[in-house]
Amino acid sequence: MFLRSLLHFMLSMMILIEVTCAADPRAFENKISDRVDMSGMNLTGLDMNNMHMNQSDLRNTDLKNSNLSGTFLRSAWLNGANLSGARLVDADLSGAVLNGADLSWSDLTGSTLKRAQITKARLNNAHLAGSDLTDADLSDSDLSNADLTDSRLFRTDLTGAKLKDIYLFRAQLIGAHISWADLSGAFLSRAQLSRAELYSSNLSGADLTDADFTRAYLMRSNLTGAKLDSASMAYADLTETDLKGASMVRTGLQYADLTRSDLSGADCSDASMDSVRLMGSKMSNIKLDRVLLRQIDLRGVDLSGASLKAVSMDIVYLTNANLSSSDLNGAKLSQVELTGADLQHANLLDISYDQFTLYSLARANLDGAIMSDKLKSDIQALASGTPVDS
Repeated sequence: MFLRSLLHFMLSMMILIEVTCAADPRAFENKISDRVDMSGMNLTGLDMNNMHMNQSDLRNTDLKNSNLSGTFLRSAWLNGANLSGARLVDADLSGAVLNGADLSWSDLTGSTLKRAQITKARLNNAHLAGSDLTDADLSDSDLSNADLTDSRLFRTDLTGAKLKDIYLFRAQLIGAHISWADLSGAFLSRAQLSRAELYSSNLSGADLTDADFTRAYLMRSNLTGAKLDSASMAYADLTETDLKGASMVRTGLQYADLTRSDLSGADCSDASMDSVRLMGSKMSNIKLDRVLLRQIDLRGVDLSGASLKAVSMDIVYLTNANLSSSDLNGAKLSQVELTGADLQHANLLDISYDQFTLYSLARANLDGAIMSDKLKSDIQALASGTPVDS
């Protein structure tokens, strides 16, 4: 053990002398091999591309602006290393330890970081397009403004990470752990996030168009002002999620759980909402134009000022719901329970309804509601006990 330590010390001293004294710093390259100890050394700006440095000790080493492209650094120790501005294109860092390392502005395009430990590291403005971070641990790291286009992050741990304005276009985040992370302003268009965990994460203002959140967990997340157009959120858990002002045009929400969520001012036009759960949700001023609502419980829900033009409702419970000043022009209502609903000043022109819906509608508050002469006549006939044809 003593001899091994002595050999490592002597090798480190030889490398240090070559780097600091040689006319050509690159002459030391043949001294580098797997399991070399270069911890704490100053190797800034050096060209070490395509070298084999697996299991090497580079803790607290200064590698700023160095070239490590194509280098093998499997299971290497890089804790606290300075790799800012370094080139690591196509480098293999599988199982490497980079906790607390500075990788800001580095180029890791196409690199392999499977199972790497990169906690509390700085990767802001780094380029990681096409990189493989499968099962890597990036918890509490800063990846603000980083580019991870087409990257693989299967089951990657990004818990508590700073991901503000990150670029994750077409990224694979299936099963990733992204809870309590800041993704505000992030670009995740066409990203795959099925079964990903995003508990209490901040996605405000994020672009999530065409992203896949099937069966994802987004409880208590902040999605205010987010763009979710054409995204797939089928079976997703969005309990108590803040979606105020979000754009969800043509979003797939089949069987999603939006219990006690806030959808105030959200645009859900043409969305797929079959069997979605919305109990206790806030939906004032929401847009649900041309949406099919089937087998949904909306009892007591606030839909005041909502746009429900040409909506189709089939077996929907709106008992005691607030629909004041809502616009239901051209709506199709089949087996809709509206007993006790507040429809004051609502627009009910050109609605179609079955006899069940008509009977419950007659027991709603229709003060100031705009309706066709036929609907007025049918309601008056019910009040007088005259049978009404369905």
